[in-house]
Amino acid sequence: MQDNRQLVEIFRRSGGFGRLFDLYRKKFESYGAFGTVQMRPTEEEEKALRGFLGVRYKGSRFLAADFEKAAVEAGYSVSLLELLELYYGHQLSTKREQKELRLSAWANLFVRVERDFIIRFNISNTDLENFIQKTFNWFQRLKEGSAKGYRVLRTVFDRGTNAYSELLTCLSALWHLLMRKDEMFKECGISTGKIRLPMFAAYVTEDSHAFDKTNSIGRLLWNALDDINSQSLKRSGNIDNHMTFIPEYLFERQIYRNFDVLDDDLSSISHVFVPHLVKGTSPRTLNLREIEEMKQFPMYSSIYIIENPSVISYLVDETIHFLNLNKFSLKQLPPDFPVLLCTIGQARTASKVFIEKCLKANPSCVIYYSGDLDVPGIQMLNNMEEQFSAEFYAWRMEASIYRNYVAPKSKPLSDTDLKILQGLEGGLAKEMVQIKAKVYQELFGKELRSDWIKEISSVISIDQVDK
Repeated sequence: MQDNRQLVEIFRRSGGFGRLFDLYRKKFESYGAFGTVQMRPTEEEEKALRGFLGVRYKGSRFLAADFEKAAVEAGYSVSLLELLELYYGHQLSTKREQKELRLSAWANLFVRVERDFIIRFNISNTDLENFIQKTFNWFQRLKEGSAKGYRVLRTVFDRGTNAYSELLTCLSALWHLLMRKDEMFKECGISTGKIRLPMFAAYVTEDSHAFDKTNSIGRLLWNALDDINSQSLKRSGNIDNHMTFIPEYLFERQIYRNFDVLDDDLSSISHVFVPHLVKGTSPRTLNLREIEEMKQFPMYSSIYIIENPSVISYLVDETIHFLNLNKFSLKQLPPDFPVLLCTIGQARTASKVFIEKCLKANPSCVIYYSGDLDVPGIQMLNNMEEQFSAEFYAWRMEASIYRNYVAPKSKPLSDTDLKILQGLEGGLAKEMVQIKAKVYQELFGKELRSDWIKEISSVISIDQVDK
């Protein structure tokens, strides 16, 4: 008898057997047997299969027994199962067997992680029980699929990547945070009782970016903290009030903060022009940390929100010029002078917190929003209107402006953009679907300036009357 591997190499080089073998494999995985499969061969496949099967070739029906007999007649002692396992390079199993193997591997993952977790930190039975209580048995509930983080870990597990390492790292992070926090703070030189997320990641993993939400371990850890936080609130009976109190856009950050982990509050920024809050004749860039530390906000009459930095700079330049012409200084402006705020594209947490503080100081504050006349611009407009309970107006985001500035050279809308626009209401969306082009905010700066200067004129006039 010849070496069966030689036969497999013949099949691989031929190129006429791959599709048939895939059909046999799929049938075996479903039924645990090969039986007969049906396939309409291409010319290349027919030539290869007819040459191998000889008189047993039946056109579109391929019996596993015929294939095995043809192999024996060619001088090979091999079953179709053995042949396919050599061809694919691994053992074939039925879907039921695969499911049982996955269940076994999933359970074994948790056994290994728990064992190595206890060994790594030399955890006593008392400390382990305390940890289980503090996490509301998150580890066991995760194994059963009832805890937050299950989908994250399951995806890592199903992809065959390092679920063991990620779960062990997550448990280690929870251990340091819930059981050895004081020790960690001392080693990190922290005296404030709070640790920055990158420093926490570096302490646990020696990688300051390990817990970023772009990494599965970062998502797993956040879900674990969210789950533990939710369980704690349920036990205390305060979950409804707590959820109502925290704005959605702050929820993710708040989960970290509930465990004394500080998020990145410097990268989230907003450009603002608010003379009585922040001094200067140019827009100021404020980060989230600065905004959160501001305690007293004036009762602003309105907020004019801009999407693009160049536009707020233009409007501030025009503001200073107008005030100078009228011999007005910034100090003479009333405390409720309208806010100019730039979100820098999609509104970040810093912008949202600033707006929320303005509305808290004056619930009657009116919001005007202006962005690009494209799909992201309209989506940002709708999102802003949904997020804030205030009198809200689209600022020059209208069909007439669009018609005035759309041109043959305007950047076209994609098919995806058009599909989204077709599902939106309003004259602007319909106009954009018809013309199929974008108009950027910088083009209609003149109209924005007109509205803004009119608002300033009104403020100055009132101020003068008061004098």
